[in-house]
Amino acid sequence: MKAKILSLITIICASLTMHSCVEGLVFDEFVSITDAQWSTDSLAVFRTDIADTIASYDVSVVVRNDNNYAYANLWLFIDVIDALGNARRDTIECLLAEPDGAWRGSGWGSLYTVRCPYLSDVRFATSGAHTFRLTQGMRDISLSGIHDIGLVIEKHVDGQK
Repeated sequence: MKAKILSLITIICASLTMHSCVEGLVFDEFVSITDAQWSTDSLAVFRTDIADTIASYDVSVVVRNDNNYAYANLWLFIDVIDALGNARRDTIECLLAEPDGAWRGSGWGSLYTVRCPYLSDVRFATSGAHTFRLTQGMRDISLSGIHDIGLVIEKHVDGQK
């Protein structure tokens, strides 16, 4: 009987934790990189509708790499096009490994997932469709070991990054 009650409490706590994590989630999508070979001319494109221009958002890029990735970082070019066609380009660096070579983030087998902050506490000036285009900005024409690129947009919570 105690085991059933403990299991029920665990399930309820897990459900509440998951619900609180996704409550502010606006967008969460991944693009798979064919054969884990990301070339400089390949785009990862994400499209989402932004309805609330008063709310603040946090935007992150998520990278899934394997042990074959040869570098500790990944430079990305990010083009953001708003509903009116206004565009801006940013460059960010995602740190995928520690200075000692240990992979960052969470891992399963030889695949590692790292979340890289892109924009924090930002407001979108226009509502409607927004497009995010990501390209790798490394010097290699083709990067081996990058499996997926993701984009996550969440409502900003004061006191959090």
